Amino acid sequence: MKKFVRKRVRKYGLRSQNFISYFKAEKLLKSKGIVLNDRNKNCLYMHNSRESMKHWFVKTLLFKILRRKGRTVGTEIETKRGIVDLIDVNNLIVYEIESNLTEKIAKEKINQFNFAKDVFLVDVKKIPNDLNKAEKCLRKIVI
Repeated sequence: MKKFVRKRVRKYGLRSQNFISYFKAEKLLKSKGIVLNDRNKNCLYMHNSRESMKHWFVKTLLFKILRRKGRTVGTEIETKRGIVDLIDVNNLIVYEIESNLTEKIAKEKINQFNFAKDVFLVDVKKIPNDLNKAEKCLRKIVI
């Protein structure tokens, strides 16, 4: 599984992983389980250009809400089992934003990120398009 994730990180050229050498990433994965350091924490990154505008909108709002709560946040962070959309590092809570959330995908994501204290799956379709309403809705999700 780990080699597959490393290949995805290289394939997508995740900006969140720029300036982190392979060996540094391996060390961080062994010690913390996530590739997060001073260069990529509290920075908002896209996964790739195929993320929908709504996906980006939701991720941005979640990032803002968590940062306002004083949390350390990572976006598009490599873990041993996959790439996390957004992680609240202080509480080890993962937020996965899904455009086509099904029961099967939910089970896969929960198993994939079982290292976390909790995994919140955010269904993009259930988030209002209005900025204020969306933020209000997401505030109910964030712990």
